[in-house]
Amino acid sequence: MTTPSAAKYQAWIEAVAGDVEVSRLASDWSQFAAEQRPVLTLFGAFDTGKSSILRRLLVDEGQPLPEWLTISARHETFADNEATVNGCLVRDTPGLSPEGLDPRSLSNSNVARSTLGRTDVLLVTLNPQLSTGEHPELVDVLSRGWPKDGVWFLISRADEGGIDPTLDPEGFEAWSTRKREELKKSLKLSGSARVFVLVPDFSGLGAYEPEPTPTIWDLSRDWDGMAELRAALEEFSTQDLTVYRDAAEQRFWKQAVSSRIGDVQTTLDDLRVSAEVADVSRQRREGFLNQIDQLASAAEVSLAGAVDDAIQRAAAGPQVDADSIHDAVDPVLEEWWQRQQAGLARIRQEAIQGLEQQREGQGWARFESVYRRFASPEDASTEEVRNFVPKVEALSKKVTAALLGVDRVLKSNQAIKNPKKSADLLDVTKQQSGSKLGLAAGIADAALPVVLELASIFEEKVQANRDRALRREYREKVRAAVKKVVDDVADEAMWSLEPDIDALRQEVTDQTIDEAELKRIETAARETKKLLERGKKLIL
Repeated sequence: MTTPSAAKYQAWIEAVAGDVEVSRLASDWSQFAAEQRPVLTLFGAFDTGKSSILRRLLVDEGQPLPEWLTISARHETFADNEATVNGCLVRDTPGLSPEGLDPRSLSNSNVARSTLGRTDVLLVTLNPQLSTGEHPELVDVLSRGWPKDGVWFLISRADEGGIDPTLDPEGFEAWSTRKREELKKSLKLSGSARVFVLVPDFSGLGAYEPEPTPTIWDLSRDWDGMAELRAALEEFSTQDLTVYRDAAEQRFWKQAVSSRIGDVQTTLDDLRVSAEVADVSRQRREGFLNQIDQLASAAEVSLAGAVDDAIQRAAAGPQVDADSIHDAVDPVLEEWWQRQQAGLARIRQEAIQGLEQQREGQGWARFESVYRRFASPEDASTEEVRNFVPKVEALSKKVTAALLGVDRVLKSNQAIKNPKKSADLLDVTKQQSGSKLGLAAGIADAALPVVLELASIFEEKVQANRDRALRREYREKVRAAVKKVVDDVADEAMWSLEPDIDALRQEVTDQTIDEAELKRIETAARETKKLLERGKKLIL
């Protein structure tokens, strides 16, 4: 399989984190690539002797110890530090804590892992019990594309393995051989893998010496393995680094991609949840708007029929005058208006309850956060990005007065049967609707002259000529004229109701997700999925 180029890794990271992040990473890599000396990195769990090994190497070489190099059984190294040893740059890293979840453990482990792409050779340190909690991580690290001899293993503090090398040198040598084989089997290493068994500070003789001298370890030099390690460092200091640097570059960019895969997966999960939430909101939006449209259509039909019947009854009555017309039409208009307001209030109540339920759902907060990142209008500033929660709260406040009329909605069917309650209900409705009901009553008054005129003509013609056909002709003229008045009345009344209908439509629209917004989230999810798949292929 062809190994991806650094450019492909960079292109993916740019798509995920932007060109600034790519530039930062490229700068980190360039700084490492410019290092002329071989770079070897001590890597392993805390308390496996990394600092002790480096300290021993520096002392044996006659170098002063840096202030950051401390020895203890606790987390003492919190950053990667480096020193020149035998012509190589040896880096000390914080101890791994693969199972640690506290902030310090997480930070130390992340710092240690970050060095894997900026080293020529990895010096894996282990205690005499070999890898335990860190075993899965070591298996993963070894799979990251190291050249031959790119990973050395240092079994440190071997004098704590149960056999005293001063009392039983042959037993200690046999133990060392078994440990090498055990390690190779455990990590499935090749037979030629470089494994050093070390006793960097026998019995801790120099652990707490502020300025130790090489003579402290003269008694252990024959069997402590440090001479073998120094010889390996000296040999590697003259090594051609081309193969090692090429492999390091691959690890560096591959690791940069790998470290961001989890974030992309989380983003995709968030987008999928958000799409589900947005789709529910869109469906509710369509449902509420359909209810409003149905109410408007039914209102127009019912108004025309009711007013037509009222005017026809008044015109056909024994006495046609202003009072009879007004008495017939005005209550019809009042009742119709009340019924429509009750219907709008019912829809508004359902909308608010539905929005509040959705807002309280587990997915809403997740959706809101993702919507800000992916679905906010391109021309919106940071301050103008839509925040649905405050809008829902504002809506609730805005329609509180309308919701107080829910009782009237529930009692609207009783209005016809109970005149007293009906009158009370109409009084309250008039207070809310104000000039709109006054306008409706005025329409009835406007219809009166036409109806009176037609009625008088009708009566005169009936008296003058009893011809049945002529009576039918004039009656049709009256009905045609009445229909025109009815249409005008219905148009004016619907025109008066339209602002309330439009306002409710706008309220529902403002508080729910429309088709275009849902598509934007779905598009972001598809693009993120493609990006995730590309990233996974790059790190295979």
